[in-house]
Parts: sequence; C-alpha cells; structure tokens
Amino acid sequence: MIIPLKYIRLFVDATGLSHFQDCTLPLATRDFAPPTTPLEATDFIPAMGFAVVRFAANWSGPWHASPYRQWFFMMSGCITVTAGDGTTRTLNTGDAIFLDDQGTKGHLTRVNGDQEVIAVGVRVADAM
Repeated sequence: MIIPLKYIRLFVDATGLSHFQDCTLPLATRDFAPPTTPLEATDFIPAMGFAVVRFAANWSGPWHASPYRQWFFMMSGCITVTAGDGTTRTLNTGDAIFLDDQGTKGHLTRVNGDQEVIAVGVRVADAM
C-alpha cells in the first residue's frame, strides 16, 4: 500500500481570508532513477527556483502574505503559522506547507524556542 505524502495548504477564500487545509500528494511506484529499483514518487511539479531560508531563534514576523506561490519544506526546527481565520499550525522538521495566500492580509509566522529554523522554499508557477 502506498501512503500519500501529507502537507498543509494555506489558501485564501472568496472573502480574502486565509485558512489551512490538510492535503496529500499522490505517490506511485515509478522508475524514478533507473537502473535502481522503483521508488514511490509524485509526478514532477514544475518549479521556478528555490531558496534556503534561515529563521533566527525566537524570530517572529508581522502579518504578511506569501510573495508568490511556494512550497516550504522544514529541514530543522519548529515554527507556528497563524492563518487569517485565527487557526494555527505547528510545523516541525520534515513537514511541508504550500503557501498560496499572496495578495491578502496573509499569515503570521514565529519560531518556537531558542533554536534557528532552516527551511527550503520552492517557488512554483502562478497556475499549476
């Protein structure tokens, strides 16, 4: 049985308020890197570039929207994100979030504790 990859989507509703949604990426058994044995993988998702981001220990930011559609993959540390509707999600090492709240009030982000956070942001096209 192939277990899909879980991620959180931060999106904006018709009124311009951001919310969280639990989502999954479908995995399938593929010849991903021949001649190795098949692996479970998604289809390739077109990307425009990536950035490694370091958040300082105890960092927090004001309300802000994502400047573009992007994935954030948590490499180390722990952050809490607050959506415009007031709900929060805590992201730990290994978690993924798709930020799709550009052009709105956005969200709050803060580092939990006195350890820095490393994440990789992958920018994707405006429509995918």
